[in-house]
Amino acid sequence: MEFAERIYMQNGLARRFAMGAFWPLFFVRLVTDVQLSPLQLVLLGTVMELSILIAEVPTGIVADLYSRKWSVIIAFLLGGPAIVASAFAEEFLVLVVVQSLIGVAATFESGAETAWISDELGSSERAEPVILRRGQWQLGAAVLGIAAFAGLAAVTTLSTSLACLGVFFFLYGLSLVVRMPENGFTPNEHGGWSGFTNMLRNGWRLSTGAKPLRILVTVILFSGLAKEAIDRLDVQRLVDVGLPTTTDEAVVIGAIVAARSAFAALALWVARRRGTGRGVVVAMAALFSGVAIGVAILANVDVLVIAALALVVQGGLHLATVPLTMTWTNRFAPSEARATVHSFIGQAEAFGEILGGIVLGTIAELITVPTAMTISAVLFVIAAGVALTARPGWNAATE
Repeated sequence: MEFAERIYMQNGLARRFAMGAFWPLFFVRLVTDVQLSPLQLVLLGTVMELSILIAEVPTGIVADLYSRKWSVIIAFLLGGPAIVASAFAEEFLVLVVVQSLIGVAATFESGAETAWISDELGSSERAEPVILRRGQWQLGAAVLGIAAFAGLAAVTTLSTSLACLGVFFFLYGLSLVVRMPENGFTPNEHGGWSGFTNMLRNGWRLSTGAKPLRILVTVILFSGLAKEAIDRLDVQRLVDVGLPTTTDEAVVIGAIVAARSAFAALALWVARRRGTGRGVVVAMAALFSGVAIGVAILANVDVLVIAALALVVQGGLHLATVPLTMTWTNRFAPSEARATVHSFIGQAEAFGEILGGIVLGTIAELITVPTAMTISAVLFVIAAGVALTARPGWNAATE
């Protein structure tokens, strides 16, 4: 294994070890300690996605113009303190600010790291199996992370555990300053404002030029419309169904999330065997179809064991789509604008999550959480159907 590949694997494992634990524990805190309403939970995510929508393309362009390595490092250094702040924030407006910072931090990594490893290895084809392999190992790291930090929360407090998580995230990013190489990338000699605007136009042209990328944008838009209500309301749904009163809530949610990650690793292992070339299209459609079934069961069954299993299935299958989206994008994104094209794909997801968050959050507040989740299931079915339309023209687009 090459040195750059080892760093890429380590980065992914460290990020998922931390963030795989952060989100479920953070939402346990929001539901049980801060006691936000369903609409507030979704609006919090909508604001974060808005920050991603605004920052995604500019940070991707910066990575393509100046440095992919430093873009990745900034993601850790900015995200760590924001996670620590979110561990103690009580007021809704303060939570909005720290969520926005976490969103902006994520955009610095989004696309930049994939572009970095593709350049360090020499091509997107060489990077593809590495991306998929890391995605599978990351899911194991998420299991370890949730076990470690949920256990810490059980013996201390949720805030203490989340703060320790943020410190770990920051310190890992600091270590990359001296460890992470950047030998395959040359900064764009046409920097400044003209370079920025040229890269913006080029990224938009590339993201909408190849038919498989146009289809992927649509798929990600529909999945984004569906995803926000699930991400923000799944813990609320389990609380409504009824969590055991004899066990710490963080431990129960942690066990469910760990099982979700383990199931995602299995799903990705299967998808990896069929998800190369245009096979990624069928794999993506199958995964989103499974997500839809899991969401529908989660929304409409009031038995805790079944609802928890449905959450494991839908969440695990959705996690398995992430590396497939990266390889799909990477196949059609040229080296000089790779981070920017990945950012445009991320922007499509953010736009979908903003719109879906507002609409489905309002439905959850005014009608019921299960109603909003059922609509999400329908949107995931649409995403699966749209994904299949990319298969006929895939080979022609790669020639």
